[in-house]
Amino acid sequence: MASHYVAIDDASLDGPMPTSPAPPGGSKPAHPPAPSPRQPDLRADLAEFAEELSGRLPSSWTAAVHEHAAEEGQLPLSERVWDYGHVSWALSEFTPHRSTVLTSDSGIELLVTDRPLRKHGFLIAAFEPRGSGFDTTTRTPNGIVVSNDPVRAASRVTTRLLPRCQEAVRETQLSQVAKSVAAGQRVLAEWDAVSDSLCDADHWPLDGRYGLRQQVRDAEMWAQFAPFLERGQALVAHAEETLPLLDPAGRVAGRWAYRLGALREALDGGARVQAEFQVVAEALLPDHPRSKAVFADAVAMRNAEGWHYSLTWMNNSGVLVDIARADKAPPAPPTRPLRAQQVRSTRAEAARSWSPHAARQITAAIEKNAGPPAIRFFNSSRPPRSR
Repeated sequence: MASHYVAIDDASLDGPMPTSPAPPGGSKPAHPPAPSPRQPDLRADLAEFAEELSGRLPSSWTAAVHEHAAEEGQLPLSERVWDYGHVSWALSEFTPHRSTVLTSDSGIELLVTDRPLRKHGFLIAAFEPRGSGFDTTTRTPNGIVVSNDPVRAASRVTTRLLPRCQEAVRETQLSQVAKSVAAGQRVLAEWDAVSDSLCDADHWPLDGRYGLRQQVRDAEMWAQFAPFLERGQALVAHAEETLPLLDPAGRVAGRWAYRLGALREALDGGARVQAEFQVVAEALLPDHPRSKAVFADAVAMRNAEGWHYSLTWMNNSGVLVDIARADKAPPAPPTRPLRAQQVRSTRAEAARSWSPHAARQITAAIEKNAGPPAIRFFNSSRPPRSR
């Protein structure tokens, strides 16, 4: 039997591998080299994950893919993220290649993007609501890290991120309520300071300056009241849910239930006045020569008709802040009934009478009154020794 073997030159391993000679001109290799297979992207599909996630969140959500490049007049998505934690750091250190924005019917926006250096995870964070200034004291609803399982991710968003986001929005709105109340008080103080100078001794207006200044007052008060026509109902509803859980004495003393009802009426009246104004504004023709004058008259009429509702809101909206503070205050220690305290005091006195300290006091009093004994049978500071 013939044996076959292959000899390998060790020296050839140190240098470059020999290449086969090129085929003669005009001829093609019999077996062309096969192209290297493309490595598949093992990352989870972001669009599919966001779509499944939006269907499992409470209320109605829509998903939309956004480019990270800043559009004209808009900030990049990373700068709108309402986060001072892990998500903010990740977006500042790594540039994501794709992201999806989830928007709820209530206006909450969530950013869903890939987790850096992880192929099976995502980052989810809330956006700052548009058109509202937030205080630096407001606790930001920092984002969370989720897996690519939409069921578990929906559970974490529902139980962790959304409650924090709603609480942060509520705190900011309550801060805005306090600022609007202070601004409304300044408007009223300025009006009281100048109204008397525009009237005679019988408080009748002297001339047309009174009406013009009154229009300025109405416009300034409406400007403080109008932002709460939409979000004020949610604040009042949350306060009404919290009210039964608070101390009854505080509820009665602050007339909180009555003031919440007044806020409801003010919001309903203000919404009706605004709706009537919208009908007039939409019916105007932009090219008509009197459109501007009619629009200005409609604005003045709306502000005048809304004066009562804006004033009612300013006088009672402070109850929202009071209820929020009472809800966050630590609970008062429970008080014991008077009868239980008396029974406990009686038992405590009986226990003290049999204590060693009481026995020493009784012995000292007897010895003081009876004089020094001839024989001491036991030391009062220790029990008698047994034989």
